[in-house]
Amino acid sequence: MSENARANDILEVIMSFARLEFEKKVPILGDDNVMDGIGSGVNMLGEELQHSTVSLKEKEQLLKEIHHRVKNNMQIISSLLNLQSDNIVDEKVLGLLRESRNRINSMALVHEMLYKSSDLSKIPLKDYIESLSDSVLNSYAVPDSEIEFCCEIETDIYFDIDRMIPIGLILNEVISNSLKYGFPEKKGRIFVGLKSLNNSYTLTINDNGKGLKDGFDLDKDSHLGMQLVCMLAEQLDGKLKLESRNGVNYSVSF
Repeated sequence: MSENARANDILEVIMSFARLEFEKKVPILGDDNVMDGIGSGVNMLGEELQHSTVSLKEKEQLLKEIHHRVKNNMQIISSLLNLQSDNIVDEKVLGLLRESRNRINSMALVHEMLYKSSDLSKIPLKDYIESLSDSVLNSYAVPDSEIEFCCEIETDIYFDIDRMIPIGLILNEVISNSLKYGFPEKKGRIFVGLKSLNNSYTLTINDNGKGLKDGFDLDKDSHLGMQLVCMLAEQLDGKLKLESRNGVNYSVSF
């Protein structure tokens, strides 16, 4: 066999590695020349890549199982809080239980989407926001209310779990605040949008409700939920901006 033919064989085997196909081997003729040495090296590389790929798939499956179990455990906690609320008549305590349950659900949703995803490193933001908003809106469902939810997020924006969990908790708190305090007439609109530029992002959440009270001071007047939003913005290495004009507008740049 000519050296060109053997070189083509080696190239074909290497290209099969790129397709994650490791069954093909370079023929070793036993004539102890340079091509035999290269072929042996390529075959060893294929065996190592095959082993590494199998190990990676096993690790990915293990990570998926971990996300699945975390999600299930969080849902169990959420269900327990829901059962506990059946025995409570104090509206303030019921509100605290509902807020805790929604926070847990926002984190459980991240793990659920990672479990279902083909890529464990990223979660589609638009799908997550739509699912989360539906969950929160259902949690605060009021008969005869007319609350419209609008979302403008590009379909190709993805974040990993370290960013998605604080984003989800911010969304949960702000949407919950709007539903609890923003619409005494049970009618209005909540908007969520995200703009991206050169790997920088601006998350906007606003409503057209009654707005904050006159003279509102973020440092003095904020409750636990709003303090949590500030902490989560810092966790994103972001900057929070809050305005009350024709409703309430939150903007987080990160």
